[in-house]
Amino acid sequence: MNQLALQEGAKYLIKNCDFSSTSKLILEDLVEFKPKKIILEIGFGSGENLLKSAKMNPDVLYLGADPFLNTNAKCIKAILNYNIKNIMIWPDDIRKIIEFFPSNIFSEIKILFPDPWPKFKHKNRRLIQDNFLISLYNVLKINGIITLATDHFIMKSWILEIFQNNSGFQWTAETANDWRIKPIHYVATKYEQKAINENRDPHWFIFKKI
Repeated sequence: MNQLALQEGAKYLIKNCDFSSTSKLILEDLVEFKPKKIILEIGFGSGENLLKSAKMNPDVLYLGADPFLNTNAKCIKAILNYNIKNIMIWPDDIRKIIEFFPSNIFSEIKILFPDPWPKFKHKNRRLIQDNFLISLYNVLKINGIITLATDHFIMKSWILEIFQNNSGFQWTAETANDWRIKPIHYVATKYEQKAINENRDPHWFIFKKI
């Protein structure tokens, strides 16, 4: 069933043939409208935030990237059911194509509840790394933002440490509520609600490219 959903929604999937080592991946060429802006969501999980955001902002192009078959198939089914025209999906690790995007293409990048890989010996498996942050900086517009959410205390410290290493980003928080309270335009996800039910407080970090 998952493979069938991906086949039916093939036009929403970014494929390897859409770019090459000599040509950039121009997302605007893959859709039938001229987007006001482009937003990248990395690891969209069940897709609640991605789908709701796309339905609320039909003039914005959303690119969702997730390496898991089940989540991609579920999201594609919803895209087809709701006839959503402004989502594209990369069904793999975003790090495999991040260098193929033009510079300054995304207005916002969302990374919601990435795997914290809490054991010290696994820290290199965490998505948020110095080199990856440089790649995100290159594809993010000036004054564009990266929004991250996590409910894990190790990941909270790790996020702040990695961003502190990069002088190209400014943490926008001015008060504690700025990182304790979810931004108003974000949709509650099943994972977030599970964390709250288990007394793990989600924290929200917003960094601006300067």
